[in-house]
Amino acid sequence: MLAFIFYYIFMPLLILGVIVFVHELGHFLMARFYGFATPVFSVGFGREIIGRTDKHGTRWKLAIFPFGGYVSLGNQDAQPLYQRALVAAAGPMANMIFAILVMVALTAMMGVPKTPSTIVAVNTKGGAFEAGMLPLDNILTLDGVSIPENMERIKEIIQESKAPVMIAKIERQNQQMTLQIPIRAMKETGDFGEDTHRKMLGVLFPGQNLKITAINRVGDVVTEGQPDQARAELIKYLGKNVVINFGKGPNREDFLVRVDKDLNKGLLDENSKQYSSLVLWDNSKMEFMPVSLWSGVGDAFQLVYDGCKKTLGVLYQIIVGKKSVGDMGGVVSISTMTAETTEQSNSIGPYYIIKWMAVLSIGIGFINILPFPMLDGGHLAFHAYEAVRRKPPTLKAKGYIYGFGIVFIIALSLFVNYHDLIERLNG
Repeated sequence: MLAFIFYYIFMPLLILGVIVFVHELGHFLMARFYGFATPVFSVGFGREIIGRTDKHGTRWKLAIFPFGGYVSLGNQDAQPLYQRALVAAAGPMANMIFAILVMVALTAMMGVPKTPSTIVAVNTKGGAFEAGMLPLDNILTLDGVSIPENMERIKEIIQESKAPVMIAKIERQNQQMTLQIPIRAMKETGDFGEDTHRKMLGVLFPGQNLKITAINRVGDVVTEGQPDQARAELIKYLGKNVVINFGKGPNREDFLVRVDKDLNKGLLDENSKQYSSLVLWDNSKMEFMPVSLWSGVGDAFQLVYDGCKKTLGVLYQIIVGKKSVGDMGGVVSISTMTAETTEQSNSIGPYYIIKWMAVLSIGIGFINILPFPMLDGGHLAFHAYEAVRRKPPTLKAKGYIYGFGIVFIIALSLFVNYHDLIERLNG
């Protein structure tokens, strides 16, 4: 019970609290810079839990409902329009800057994870499976090129290959051999729902372990929605290779995996942290390699770009009907993913939980800049209207827009989190 409270309640609240604080601090600092009155700085809504008033008269407080926050501003109408717009935009920008600084500092201190050359799963539709590759094989070279330590570079080598077959030198049980792997263009879905194809070997390198709730079949036994049945079937294959079907919705695929005896002792112990996972790799073996400051800065900006693009893509797909609103994820999803990332960080250090905080900050910052009422983007839209019409919207127009916006945001939040909750309950 204590572990559940720590992973699923305390850590999500802590991380979201930090992100909300950074967001509101952006508004606060910009407002202070331009001389706005700032009576209240609140992390959370509702009744105050703890607080203090500074020498400028600002009440800094932590409120009982932690999902959100606000900075109350006085004398807004007396301030120039451009200043009000900058104050509105400062919160989302603070989230983006925070994510960049966090990632630059993280890579400077820890480096980036090395990609082990060990294969942990083989897609049965891929060329590697056809060529005879097995879980726990180590790839030494591809077309004579030594396997780099960066996953993105491995992908580039495969994409740049002009031949239909790649020559892979591998090591299996201390013996070296050569495999001729047909390169297949496997279907993927792009950020905006478009069908794309990417050259792949059809293998998985070490990463996150597989949740048993997402295993649909073990061997010939269907286990979808039956985690206890999936666990029982996996136990039968301890120390052996088996084909499992993994994934949800259209993203279901068959993989040949090895159910390692030592790594999966947790399947036999319901008190173990690994009781709900198929462990394919010992994450404590993960190593990090140093990168230059310039490379770290570039990677940080790339993360911001990718995060914004993916969030925009999900919104676009919802609008055109390719995804449901539930695919956005909500508080339940954030809590679950934070818990899983925290557990992963237990074995390999804080890298992934800190990176997850940066990713969340990007997502929250981007969502807030969208032109929805009650969000920062909504305020910016009103300011844009005022700049064009030379007068602000009437109170009646604002009332209608805010009323619709509040209903829309509440309905969206309820639907998203209901979808999350039902999905978790159904495994």
